[in-house]
Amino acid sequence: MTEILERWRWPIVGLICAPLLVGVGVLFEDEMSAPEPLVIETAELESGEVKVYITGAVANPGVYQLEGGLRWIDALEAAGGPTEEADLMAVNLSRRALDEDHIVVPFLGGGTAVAGVAASPLVNINAASQSELEELPGIGEVRADRIIQSRTVDGPFGATEDIVTRELVPNSVYEDIAELISVY
Repeated sequence: MTEILERWRWPIVGLICAPLLVGVGVLFEDEMSAPEPLVIETAELESGEVKVYITGAVANPGVYQLEGGLRWIDALEAAGGPTEEADLMAVNLSRRALDEDHIVVPFLGGGTAVAGVAASPLVNINAASQSELEELPGIGEVRADRIIQSRTVDGPFGATEDIVTRELVPNSVYEDIAELISVY
């Protein structure tokens, strides 16, 4: 028996080593190949025309058609401008107008803490883009990024309060945005 093993020793070693060498070669090739290119998707500005609904303290409330990429200030001008009772400090006039935006220009002393933020639809914190989150009061680039990272790593939010539970925003910011966000 030893004679047979001695005679076939190298072919047996070759049969055992061949799959190992192939496996090492595949792993080495995978490690040495260039990584997949990083693709960053950005929200493109709406092109064409958008329709916005502007109400509140404006000369002519109604639905207006604007060119894509224009801002809320342009919608306000299309509606005849603000009335004397308009509280323009409560409206983000630099926000880009998107199709189906509802722009509310509050009256002075109207008691609306965050008026002028699109009333509908609510911002879904489980699906909103970085820029959509940044438009919420008190949510800047850092907090928006933390919200996106949390929902990616820790899973979707079950309730809007989870952004406080996960320590992504303080209670004071949550109180400002609670009625503007959803998880659906």
